Amino acid sequence: MVRTRQLTPGAPRDDAQVDSLRRGLEVLRLFDLRHRKLSLADIARKLDLSRPTTEKLVQTLLSHHFLQATGNDSYEPHAACLALGRAARKGLAASQAARPLMRELSQRFGVHVTLSTRDRLHMLVVEHCVPAGRVQLGLTSGARFPMASSASGRAYLWGRPQDQRQELLSQIEGEMPPGTSRQLADVQVAFRELDATGWCHVAAPVATQTASIATPVKPGSEFVLAAMAVGGDVTEAILRDQVAPALLAVAQRVALAAEEDA
Repeated sequence: MVRTRQLTPGAPRDDAQVDSLRRGLEVLRLFDLRHRKLSLADIARKLDLSRPTTEKLVQTLLSHHFLQATGNDSYEPHAACLALGRAARKGLAASQAARPLMRELSQRFGVHVTLSTRDRLHMLVVEHCVPAGRVQLGLTSGARFPMASSASGRAYLWGRPQDQRQELLSQIEGEMPPGTSRQLADVQVAFRELDATGWCHVAAPVATQTASIATPVKPGSEFVLAAMAVGGDVTEAILRDQVAPALLAVAQRVALAAEEDA
């Protein structure tokens, strides 16, 4: 059986799923901005599948235009994936409501602003606004980053119901290499900051000389807003004292607009 990554708490039981479909979806999940091309051997190894089974899955995805061959026994996502992604993004009320507000916040303070949601034990960027003249930092739509080490991930965890939060923390702890328990302690520090202020701060989540603050769009929301300062133009004091209140105000406006559109 295909080895899967952690599923959403409360997801359907394995015996309620179509195994071949699940395997095909797991193949597609292997591709992201860091893994744009994968060989047949890569796919088989990552999913612990035999080569014949992997070949059948890949051929099925090829025939339906979800994958295309790129030579040297390698494959990449094809047009059908793009159609799904565009449809999914357009159907997200929070994304539609957030985009202009994020752009305004980004230009006003000179910070990167992201809207993200959970993808198993990672956060997935849905929208990303870059201030004029700044680099992308690899945070374009579709980028993923670890939940436990990011401001967005910690804000997402804090906003979940207690039982879901504990289940996710247990999954994160189970996948951590030995000697990295300090990260969970940092998550608890972020929770206390979120309790006090509604947002949390993380230094250097993406690269040196960066700092992020993040807040859920609202408690229980699947979406998180974050602002990132890059370089020394926006100091930590400005991020905390000026950007944070503006980020919370944007979150409230996004939540209200998304509810109206729902």
